[in-house]
Amino acid sequence: GLLSIALLAALVIAGAEAPGRLWAAVAPGLPAGPASPGTVVQAWVTPPAYTGLPPVFLHAGVAAPAVPVGSHLTVSVTGGRGEPALSLDGESTEFRALDGSSWQAERDLPTAGAARLDVRRGGSLATWSLTILPDRAPMVVFSDPPGAATSGGRATLRTRMAWHADDDYGVASVQAEIRLKDRPEAPPLVIPAPLAGSPKTVGGAIVQDLTAHPWAGLPVLGRMVAKDTPGQRGESAEMAFDLPERTFRNAVAQAVILVRKQLSKAPEARQEARAALGALADRPDLFDNTLGVMLNLRTAGALLSRGRGQPAVDEAQARLWALALALEEGSTDRTARALEQARQAVRDATEAARRDPADQAAKTELEKRIEELRTAIQKHIEALTEQARRDGTEMPFDPSMPQMNARELDRLAAQAEQSAREGRMEDAQKQVAELEKLLEELQNARPEQGEQRQQRNAERRQQGRQQQDAVQDLVQREGGLLDHSRARADGSLSAARAPTEPRAQDGKAQAAMRRALGELMQRFGDLTGQIPAPLSEADTAMREAGQAMADGRDAAAGAAQQKAIEALQKGGRAMGQQLSRQFGRGQQEGEGEGGEQGDGQEMSDGDGQGGNGEDATGNRDGQSAGPRPGEAGRRRSARRDPLGRPLPEQTEGREEGTDGQALGAGTVPGDMEQARTRALQEELRRRGAERTRPPGELDYIDRLLKPF
Repeated sequence: GLLSIALLAALVIAGAEAPGRLWAAVAPGLPAGPASPGTVVQAWVTPPAYTGLPPVFLHAGVAAPAVPVGSHLTVSVTGGRGEPALSLDGESTEFRALDGSSWQAERDLPTAGAARLDVRRGGSLATWSLTILPDRAPMVVFSDPPGAATSGGRATLRTRMAWHADDDYGVASVQAEIRLKDRPEAPPLVIPAPLAGSPKTVGGAIVQDLTAHPWAGLPVLGRMVAKDTPGQRGESAEMAFDLPERTFRNAVAQAVILVRKQLSKAPEARQEARAALGALADRPDLFDNTLGVMLNLRTAGALLSRGRGQPAVDEAQARLWALALALEEGSTDRTARALEQARQAVRDATEAARRDPADQAAKTELEKRIEELRTAIQKHIEALTEQARRDGTEMPFDPSMPQMNARELDRLAAQAEQSAREGRMEDAQKQVAELEKLLEELQNARPEQGEQRQQRNAERRQQGRQQQDAVQDLVQREGGLLDHSRARADGSLSAARAPTEPRAQDGKAQAAMRRALGELMQRFGDLTGQIPAPLSEADTAMREAGQAMADGRDAAAGAAQQKAIEALQKGGRAMGQQLSRQFGRGQQEGEGEGGEQGDGQEMSDGDGQGGNGEDATGNRDGQSAGPRPGEAGRRRSARRDPLGRPLPEQTEGREEGTDGQALGAGTVPGDMEQARTRALQEELRRRGAERTRPPGELDYIDRLLKPF
């Protein structure tokens, strides 16, 4: 009874919880699990592979960076219950379940502009504002007007199209498109430019012999076209120029080429062209009754009469070109054409070996083509020599010039062949490139009469002397920077002699001088085919000086600048010696004395320091690298001694002592005085160039030399 009363009381007290408590009393229980984990949202954007950009992660509460169009968006949600929703500017993308508590959504970003990204589940889980950048089309321009390439200041038969292109993510391809001005609707002539990788900024030049093309000698319109990886196309402005053409001397060859040109401008005018060819064929006396010439003229006419469409015109033009060559060519023309074909074969084989250095077949092919090139070089030089002997003219190159020596050409070809055989493809490519440069000069050379050669050498000597003057100007300017560096490093230097300039300003000046030196080296290399090694040493020293100034190391900058000065002085002397070897010593008006000075051999004082020209103090010694235009008359009318004093009239025309050497017997007192003053000036300049001397002594030397 009491138990029943107690159970009834317990049920009344438990109320609504009574059933659950009764069940818990009789059913086994397990411990309660942990609470559900928090929700984590992760999002990232992967730019297109061609951009080379890394993935961009989006962080809550942080402004999202700009991303390129075409990027791929990935959003991951982990934790919580229920499928989330993704919205990009109101456009939904479904999530897919990875497991019971993870979801992922992906989509591309194909449109540029501002976009709002929202991830929701019940409420908002994450929100970002995205900026999607457009991928602009490449930009490409002609960096120089297109037209005939030049070599040694003379136009060649090769067409040159120099270009520069850039793209925000990389230029994938560049090509030239040439259209005939009289028929712009005709399919263009397309010439691809070699391009390695996908650089963002790149420049180059297409140089190709197009004299065999039917449009040679006609006005054309050219433009450069660049494409990026997505295929966007950028075009340069069109530029008009004439395609270089070969000059034919044979009268029949000239007539045949004229018909060929007319067919290019008006391919529909076949009957007129056929009539012109028939008229030539009816005059066998014009081509010595050669049966082959007559048959080719008749065959070309038949193609134009019976053939259909543009292919018949193309075939007829190809036959006419071959006929004109046969009528025109002598032995040198044939060997020149064979040489050009051999050069092109080496270019193609070199490019194939470069693309796949491990391809043994490509290496073997390159060896074979280089050997064929050596044979073609030898035959062409033999033909040139024989022609020069028959015509009584000089060879089209100076045998004393090493870069145009037949043995040197063969040596370079042999080295390239050996490098290819041993698998040193980088060396082989460099040697082939050097050989190409020399062959370009040989290919464009023509036998010269003595006067022509002398005039050409005089012009090149003058160019070289101007470049020597530029080197001496660099010596002066580098000396000023050296003074500034030492003034900063040593407070004892007088401000009057070397005012302390801001280091950053001097750094900019050093960089500008190095750029000027680089341009000068390139021009001298174009002129002579070789850059003196000391100039390269000066370039390295200038780079070290600029880095030292950027790091605040004035003493190190001064040491590097001193090295640059010494290298520039040696380089100037080497330039003069090289000019003398290649172009001789000038003996024309104004060059008898100046030419001697311009060869650089008198620039040395024996210790490699000062020499003539300009030293580190920036002073000149009166022996320039050759007379400037208009100076010859002034020198004759007002000649001065080495210290700047007017010379007596009676000394006009006498031989003056040089480099402070004693004059021989019979020297008049005035000449002896000149020799002494010259020796004194040279010694002062030599000491002034030694920048390690005490500052006080350098100040004194500067004051002595300043009036002169």
